[in-house]
Amino acid sequence: MENKGLRRPCSVFEGDVRMNPKLFSSLSTRTSFNKVLRHLVSVSGLIEAIDKNENLADHLNGMLEAGQIQKNQVGAIVNVILNSRLQLPYKSKNMEESVSSFLPIVTSFSRWNGVSLTLVYYHPTLGQLLVNPASEDHWASVQELKKDELIVVYARSRDGKRETAEKAIDAFYSLLSGKIPEEAPGFIDTSAPEPKPEPKPEPQAAPQAGPQKAAPAAAAPPAGKRNITPKYSVQVTNELFHNGNVEAWKNIIESYEAKHVGNKVIVYHEGELIQDLNSLFKWGKVKHGGVIMFQVAGAQIKGVSRLQKYLHEGASSRFEAFMKHDINKVLNLF
Repeated sequence: MENKGLRRPCSVFEGDVRMNPKLFSSLSTRTSFNKVLRHLVSVSGLIEAIDKNENLADHLNGMLEAGQIQKNQVGAIVNVILNSRLQLPYKSKNMEESVSSFLPIVTSFSRWNGVSLTLVYYHPTLGQLLVNPASEDHWASVQELKKDELIVVYARSRDGKRETAEKAIDAFYSLLSGKIPEEAPGFIDTSAPEPKPEPKPEPQAAPQAGPQKAAPAAAAPPAGKRNITPKYSVQVTNELFHNGNVEAWKNIIESYEAKHVGNKVIVYHEGELIQDLNSLFKWGKVKHGGVIMFQVAGAQIKGVSRLQKYLHEGASSRFEAFMKHDINKVLNLF
């Protein structure tokens, strides 16, 4: 299922607010007023950057990482800038297949400097994740686009032609499905300045003989910030993954998320995202030797190895150790 968006031009501030007396009621306290004010300041700064042909996903992800904005602001910012103000063409689509390899997309859009895309991935657990398709680090954070999940791609072109932007969206979806798209003329901006080559170092004179010291090893480049871990496996060693195992897992995950506030444990079985752990308790659904996968999402991810150890125990016949606690308190495991 897909949808192409076309809208008439309008102002960010369009609309007659006089007919809605409750519109400003949320601004009646200092706290709420300051929140809205900070939001407006953030949007104003982003508009200035986007007007210089910079990518919205790059800026928003940086602001999220720095704590300058919150997750719940992302949708509103995307809508007011890309939809209301810029009127960009877009196409929404539910993934037909899961995709975890994005190198062709990164390679192509890194070269196509005449177009800029912003992808919004509606993750069922983490909410809206933003990706600049030319950024390898952004894809490393997403890791996988799963089947049936929703993505929306917005595009703009340096030549100002809507047709070029629409072709860039089509090219993106072709690359996503493993096809080789046609490269439209506007995809590459030949007027953009070429990167200056680094000056070659002049040859140095041979050093005088003497005791040689080992050169210090070059520091490894910093890895891209990842807010989702890889998937880890937990094998069921109990005769069945029954109701006791489910309750043990609930308590373990609750304990982890209470200790590491902001982190979220995501569970999968046979490639399916498990929204409710109770769905794993169907007699015989997960048998002895079956594998359940999990990953952790969050800004500062810690304690995953201990979490995996406890989940292994919770999937075994020793699950009862995680059920002996005050029902009004969280287990203190981490």
